[in-house]
Amino acid sequence: MTSTLDFYWDLASLDSEKRLEAATGLISALCKFQSERAAGGSSTEQALSEEDLDRICASDVSYAVKRLVKGLASPRDGARQGYSMALSELLARVDCISVKVVLDLLWKYTSATKSMKGQEQRDMRFGRIFGLMALLQSGILTRRGTGAAEVRKIVTELAAIGAKKSYLREIAYVTLTSIVPMLAGFEKRDELITMFVA
Repeated sequence: MTSTLDFYWDLASLDSEKRLEAATGLISALCKFQSERAAGGSSTEQALSEEDLDRICASDVSYAVKRLVKGLASPRDGARQGYSMALSELLARVDCISVKVVLDLLWKYTSATKSMKGQEQRDMRFGRIFGLMALLQSGILTRRGTGAAEVRKIVTELAAIGAKKSYLREIAYVTLTSIVPMLAGFEKRDELITMFVA
């Protein structure tokens, strides 16, 4: 993992070129590690839990998914942009990571509790919405194994965030509308779409 650790600091840089360079380097290294891991066998298995993530993915990839999700709630300037960009690209390129495991990690690391200060709660909410955006932008919602339950969880959460916090309303609803084109392949497509107007 020592070869990828240096990238994480620059992912949170205010300099967009530095963030892009760090994300490019990180994703390139992670894809290389995962392809070397996959070369040993032709498994098409998907990680549905953290344990699966550790077992199926290269150790650097497993670490990266967790670290990138955690970093989404960072108050550091530039962190959300850099971490969400890297997470989105990693999810798009490494096909053994499921929507379910990403959602589980997102809920684990971005839960706002009443014991948190106002700014910490805000960071968690922003982290969650940036995580959902990264997940959707990666395109993995259309990956095999994604079910209506995961889509329902995303839609419900985005609607709740938009209804609860006015400062997140617009981005929550824009993100919600980006889901509709992805629903074409879902068996319960019409049922899921009615969630948008309910």
